[in-house]
Amino acid sequence: MDIDNEQQEIEKEFSYSWDRIEIFYTDFITNYPGWEWLQPIHGLIAELRKQGYDKQLRAGQGLFNFILSRSRKHGLRHGQACLEIHLHSKGGMLVSYFEGLETKIEIEVDRVGLTSEVDQLLLRLLSQPID
Repeated sequence: MDIDNEQQEIEKEFSYSWDRIEIFYTDFITNYPGWEWLQPIHGLIAELRKQGYDKQLRAGQGLFNFILSRSRKHGLRHGQACLEIHLHSKGGMLVSYFEGLETKIEIEVDRVGLTSEVDQLLLRLLSQPID
């Protein structure tokens, strides 16, 4: 497989993971009363997709947390870099960046959306190899 075809295949896999995560959150919010406060995740996902992150990062979830990585395959390995977004029920979100076993950066954001601080963490994640 040449590099262009492999890159297209990776982008397709990543984009599919974002399609699946949108379905997950829609089903979760719709079928489990009391979880409507997660609704703002849809706006964040749309904003990230508009910026093209859906072609560069795999989307996933852990419980109800939104997780982004450079993992080629579903699931994270121990110590693999990722960005975890935890929405607060009263609004806002906690964004945690993990890189290796030593690096953990956490920022509190008062609204659910793409901010310059979140964007910097996304760029840091993008600097990681796809693996």
